[in-house]
Formats: sequence, C-alpha cells, structure tokens
Amino acid sequence: MLKSLHVLSAVLFVGNVVVTGVWAELALRARRSAADFALAARAIWVTDWLFSIGAATVLTATGIAQALLGGWSLWGTPWIRDTILLLAASTVLWLAVLLPTQLELSRAAAADDDARLLRAFRRWRVVGWLATAPLVLALWRMVAKDG
Repeated sequence: MLKSLHVLSAVLFVGNVVVTGVWAELALRARRSAADFALAARAIWVTDWLFSIGAATVLTATGIAQALLGGWSLWGTPWIRDTILLLAASTVLWLAVLLPTQLELSRAAAADDDARLLRAFRRWRVVGWLATAPLVLALWRMVAKDG
C-alpha cells in the first residue's frame, strides 16, 4: 500500500510539474493580451496546491515511512539521501523564486501588463525547468537505486 501511494504520488507530482510548464507556455503563446493569461496563472496556483504540494507531501511521507519500516538509513543509503537532497533543492527554488514569480504572473495578468507578464514568465520558465531537473533525477535515483 505504501509503495503504491509512493509511486502514484511521484507520478502525479513530477507529471504535474512538467505538464504545467508545457501548457503554461502554450497559454502564453496563445494570449492576445496579458489579461488572457489570467486563467493560466490561476490554474498554476490551483494545480500547485492540489498536485504539487499534495502529491509531494504524500511522496515524502510514504518514502520516509517505507525507509524506516524497511530498516533503511535515510542518510546512510545513497539513493535515499540523494533523492531527499534533490527534492530539497527543488523545493527551495520553488519557495524562493517560483511562488513569488507565480504571484507576479497573476498580478501582471490582472493588470493587463504584457511586458511585466513576459519578464515574470521568462523567470518562471527558466527557474521552473531548473527546479524540475532535480525532480527527474530524483525519480531516476529512486528507480535505479544504484550507487
């Protein structure tokens, strides 16, 4: 049961992160004005709360529970330690840069300020993909369990 929840939450979490980046890019390209991006900006917030935060919470809890129940050391097992550190790195980027930038995206869309929206989106895009890379690597480490 724990393993199934862990895998499901990993799929939902990483999948949401990747798909959000793609459809937000499509929404940005389809806009006629900054205000057209308001729905996408709102959807980013909603999907982050539902899938990113929700799935990441379940992912972390089930991962720690499985490790402890299985007798694995959280810091002494390289692939567990690495995935914790990779998740932490991604989370720091999300908290420090992506969340404030998402707020800026919403404000720029509401103000119909296209130049401000584009500046915020560029930052969100670059840091978003930088924050996604450790998640993909963490997923790889959890599946491969090597080294």
